[in-house]
Amino acid sequence: MDRKLETPKVKDILIKKVIAFRPDFTSFDAIRSFNESRISTAPVVNDQNEVIGYLSESDCIRCLSNCLFFDESRYRTIDLIMSKKVAIAESQWDIFELENFFVTNHLRSAPVVDSENHLVGIVTRRDALIALQKCMEEREEYKKDIKTPVELNMKERIKMIVDRA
Repeated sequence: MDRKLETPKVKDILIKKVIAFRPDFTSFDAIRSFNESRISTAPVVNDQNEVIGYLSESDCIRCLSNCLFFDESRYRTIDLIMSKKVAIAESQWDIFELENFFVTNHLRSAPVVDSENHLVGIVTRRDALIALQKCMEEREEYKKDIKTPVELNMKERIKMIVDRA
C-alpha cells in the first residue's frame, strides 16, 4: 500500500477571492461592507495591491460607537482606524503551523502575501478547522486499511522457524 497522508499547506486552503479595502475608503462604507458580506476582517491594500493594514470588526465597532457617543464623524477613512501592524500567514506553512500562529496571535484570520507583499488571499480559522477535519477523516480511513500484527505464541513461532528451514 503506497497511500500517504498529506498535510495541507496554507496555499492549499486560502481564499483567493478577497474583499479588501483601500486606505481612503470611508469607515462607514467599510462597516456597511462588513455587514452586507458577513465578514469580520479585511486587509487594507495600496494601489500596488500591497498589504498596508488590516481592518477588524473591533476597529469598526470602536469607530462607530465613538462616532455615535460623541455625535461626530471623526474617523472618516479607514486608514485612521485600521491596524497598521499586520500578522501575515506564510503560504508554505502547514496546517499545524497555521493553527499555532492563530492561537499564539489570538487571530481569526490573516492575509497571505507573495514575496513582494502583494495580497494573494486570506486564510481563516474556519479554513484551518475544515482542513483539520479532512485530515482526521483521511487518517481514520487510512487506519482502517492497516493490518494489525498478529502475536504468535512460542509454539507457533517454533513451527514457523521449522517450516522455513
